[in-house]
Amino acid sequence: MRPLCKGSMRGAAVAALTLAAGIVRAALPEPIDLASLDEVPAPSASAVWDAVPMQPVAAHRRPEPRFYVTGLLGQSFVTLDDPVYESIFERRINRSVLTSGGAAGVAVERWNGLLRLEVEGRGRDDVTAALSESLGPFGGADFRWAANDGWSALVNVWRDFTVTDQVDLYLGGGVGGGGYRYALDADISLFGVPLITAASRAQVAAFAWQLGGGAVWNVSDRLAFDVGYRFFSIDQANTTYDLSLGGTPLPSMLMPQQYTASELLFGLRLYEPFRNWR
Repeated sequence: MRPLCKGSMRGAAVAALTLAAGIVRAALPEPIDLASLDEVPAPSASAVWDAVPMQPVAAHRRPEPRFYVTGLLGQSFVTLDDPVYESIFERRINRSVLTSGGAAGVAVERWNGLLRLEVEGRGRDDVTAALSESLGPFGGADFRWAANDGWSALVNVWRDFTVTDQVDLYLGGGVGGGGYRYALDADISLFGVPLITAASRAQVAAFAWQLGGGAVWNVSDRLAFDVGYRFFSIDQANTTYDLSLGGTPLPSMLMPQQYTASELLFGLRLYEPFRNWR
């Protein structure tokens, strides 16, 4: 065998190295192009926070107006200013009677509670008083007063202020009309013979107003329980008294009457009562 020359050995070594480098290069993974990262925009802080839902604590409240109805029941501490009663007893007629009714309105969300506009109608039980006094063998005196079928129809504005998610406080009032049926019968007799008689029948209707406030417990987003106080007043009205002396008619007289009341009311309010009918 003829020995290889140095030039042939050098060429074989270069060829072997070239083949090995190709094998190694084929086994390596593709290089990562870090320059492409410069084209990816970095997320801004505002974009991150925009993706996070930020809801208020009282998220159950709704910005659109909501219709509601309220049932009302309570106690009315009525004061009736009657000149005949006051001239005898030197005080006014004071009675505690039941009052009930209802209201319908619209509630609008405000920055810290609700603004409510409503129409309210209520009735009140009869207010009565009587005096039966014996004058011994000479005769007697009999007086009967009544303010029956008390009623009121008012337009109210209430402002609710949020205390917690479930508790509100409110203030407001209303104006409208109110009335009652007034009756007086008086009879003073001597020795069985009528001496003085007086009678009055009047259907009183006059301007009425109320002011009040209270607290609301929001049982849910549709149901609320209300406890409140109201001062209610019907403007003074004149009633006609028909008088007679010994059976002889006398000229009639006009006497002023005034009806006021301090009232404790309980209400149950339902928002969107017809939602399930849609």
